[in-house]
Amino acid sequence: MGAVPSSLLDCSIDENPILTTKDWTLHHAQKQDNGPLSVFINKNNPDSKLSTLAQSLKTYRHPSILSFLAWSETKSQAYLFTEKACPLTLVLGQQSSHSISLGLLEICQALQFLHDKGNLVHGNICQNALFITPAGRWKIAGLEQVIHIPDNKMSPDSKQSETSRDVLALGLVITELLLGLNDEPSKDFLVYTKSHLLLPDLTRRPTISQVLEHPYFHQPHIEIFQFLKDLTLKLESEKKDFFLGLGEKLGQCPARVLGAQFTGLLLSRYVLMDSTARSKLIPKLLEPQSKNSDALFTDELFKEFIVPQIRTMFLVYDMSVRLVLLQHFSVYSSLIDVQTLEDDILPALLLGLKDLNPNIVSETLRALADLVPILGPEIVIGRSRSKIFSDGSPNHKITPVLSSQQIMERVPHSQRVPPIGAEQDPLETDHFSGTENWDDWEDEEENEEKTIFHTEPDKLIEAQQVLEPMISMKSVLSSNSEESHRRLQSDIDTLVKNVQDLDILKLDIKVPSKIKTDEEVDFFADMTPNIPKQKSSLEKFQTELDTAKQIREQKFAAVADLDTEEGWGDEELEW
Repeated sequence: MGAVPSSLLDCSIDENPILTTKDWTLHHAQKQDNGPLSVFINKNNPDSKLSTLAQSLKTYRHPSILSFLAWSETKSQAYLFTEKACPLTLVLGQQSSHSISLGLLEICQALQFLHDKGNLVHGNICQNALFITPAGRWKIAGLEQVIHIPDNKMSPDSKQSETSRDVLALGLVITELLLGLNDEPSKDFLVYTKSHLLLPDLTRRPTISQVLEHPYFHQPHIEIFQFLKDLTLKLESEKKDFFLGLGEKLGQCPARVLGAQFTGLLLSRYVLMDSTARSKLIPKLLEPQSKNSDALFTDELFKEFIVPQIRTMFLVYDMSVRLVLLQHFSVYSSLIDVQTLEDDILPALLLGLKDLNPNIVSETLRALADLVPILGPEIVIGRSRSKIFSDGSPNHKITPVLSSQQIMERVPHSQRVPPIGAEQDPLETDHFSGTENWDDWEDEEENEEKTIFHTEPDKLIEAQQVLEPMISMKSVLSSNSEESHRRLQSDIDTLVKNVQDLDILKLDIKVPSKIKTDEEVDFFADMTPNIPKQKSSLEKFQTELDTAKQIREQKFAAVADLDTEEGWGDEELEW
């Protein structure tokens, strides 16, 4: 659309206008710092009154008057930037009777401000002068033809005669908006409008203040709306009574109307600071009906109206606001889209970890825990992670056959072999029977200097035979077939028989540094998995057996030499 003024270089303006008049075209725009905007553009029209509109919007400020943001001109064009709003004529079909009544309330309040405070006549009341913001708030514009009331006409009667033109124009607008509505309040107010606001006699027309006293503007939802707007002016007792019964009153209002026009007020900072509101009202707002049956919004409406408010509230660095959001985070976090969680919510949470308030930090940590299953640990805590904990639960596909407890139960108690790692002192027990062998104690004491390699060679061979079924256990344990079961039983029987013939505990299979004492008995030995030795360990053991055999042969040779020495006599001296 050509060059944009230097003050708004980062503003992106839509090419296609949403409304065109003889004086200007209206476009949607997006500015980096201000967010969505509306732009009124005048193209080469010297008679355009856009500059007058801009000056009036800049001068007369009211919550129900379209907000002025900036004005800029070039040689060929003029730009008026305002808050984002849409002409009422384009969205009138989407308005319910509740929305229209709230909108008319705000339009009447804006006119009351112009008449009573500004001493002005609007002079251009029509549907084209009315706008609606994305939050559902009605705003009045069209101030190109605003007229000051002369000082000599400031008496009540004279002033009423001047402002009655606005009252007549308002009556026409109300008639157009309410025509076709079937609810009783709208019908009654339409009758009142035709019989009072449209009177030909200027002196008989009511003032805007008198129009606002009609019962139409005292419906329950309108009174709630008005109380929330004036909340800072209310007493603590009034606010307490109001919030105690507010949840039930809001339940009688259409949920879409609540979402479009009440959420901004209901989730304002002043509401969140009230203790009664936090306990009675906020849970019904920050929790969807799928999680709270008393909530006001379904999941779909919650996503449409509440989630945008939550996103905005996380950008507010107020402790009371943040604590309320964190306390309900686990309930509503699953309804926020992943992109919003990652781009907006997560950075705000991580910033909260640096706060000095311990409540903020603790609640933030709980909220981050809720984000882990949604976003994943890599996004929440970073990618510098490694596997530290392992799953020690049994593998049920294998353990029914492989359990060491089940293996031990198949061996008779008197012949039961302890698991690997549960070896006991052979001087204290009799072949694993669990009873002390005092009869052989003296014999064992005489031979206590013997090492494990003093075992007879044939016994070492038998020890090797005992180990063979243990080594082959791996192949047996990897199958659940009947053949594997038979092989397992056969290996166990062989193992038991060999153990009866040979005290295998005297073989240093695990090469312990010393024999365990009573204080070192491993009471959790039964839980040790029966892991078969690898081939390399067997080879190492075989090497040790060969070494032991060589040592024994050397000792036998030394004894033979000693026997021969006795018959040499004096020949040894000659040697």
